[in-house]
Amino acid sequence: LLNDPIYGKRCKEFIDRIENRDLDGFISPIIVSETLFNFIKATIVKNYGIRPNEITIFLKTKIKVIRDINIDKASELFEIFNIVSISELEVKECYKAIKDYALLTNDAFHVATMKKNMIENIATNDKDFERIEWINIWKP
Repeated sequence: LLNDPIYGKRCKEFIDRIENRDLDGFISPIIVSETLFNFIKATIVKNYGIRPNEITIFLKTKIKVIRDINIDKASELFEIFNIVSISELEVKECYKAIKDYALLTNDAFHVATMKKNMIENIATNDKDFERIEWINIWKP
């Protein structure tokens, strides 16, 4: 994402502000999972020429490929963030967010985690969060 020709510069500036402690950055294990999965998919597309819709089949048949992907750079990025946990409270709040805001599970977990931790700001391009009146959205 930091190399993206459209969003890269703004995302880098945002990350720098968190790293310099101008902003407090929070993520959940779901963010870690989503980010690493997208990083792995992008690496496979780039290194093996696999089309995005073929990645799952490719990984099921060539499982050792995952071991060869260096996730160090991606995982180092997480160190600048505060990682908040997901407990039974967030799981129950997730069910409510699915129903109240018509969200899919990961987005509902983001909302539940934000609510529990009193976080009202999110950096995202995902329009689904526009349905939640108490969330302030920051786009690159």
